[in-house]
Amino acid sequence: MSYSKNFREQVRKLEFLLDSVDAEDCCCCSVNKQQCFALVEIGRAPGISLKELADRLHSDKSGVSRTVDDLVKKGYVVRKPSEIDRRYVELSLTDMGSERFEKIEKSMDDKFADICRNIPKDKQKQVLESLELINSALEASK
Repeated sequence: MSYSKNFREQVRKLEFLLDSVDAEDCCCCSVNKQQCFALVEIGRAPGISLKELADRLHSDKSGVSRTVDDLVKKGYVVRKPSEIDRRYVELSLTDMGSERFEKIEKSMDDKFADICRNIPKDKQKQVLESLELINSALEASK
């Protein structure tokens, strides 16, 4: 099997395994995966704009707007016009949204700590370097 085919297969398997991890954490919070990702990004960057959120999620603005609308309806997110520029809308988590964000973050931290325990200590740096290289290559090929 060629390097690129083997690489593709390993990435496909990784996507599948990570998708399973993400789905478990999103289901615990009564949100779908896209809403879960949005909650996390808003929690990590309070005051983020819809455009910035779409960029971080690598998605179109209209799709992210619908996702945010659903999170607003569920009481997790609030939209607030910027005090500097009224055309700019800031997204922030409500108290309930912050609780969900913290729950998701803790759950993911725990899961990835468990995953890291299964990687030999002497290989952990190599794994991170490899992931950074893959991410850079993916971004460069867009």
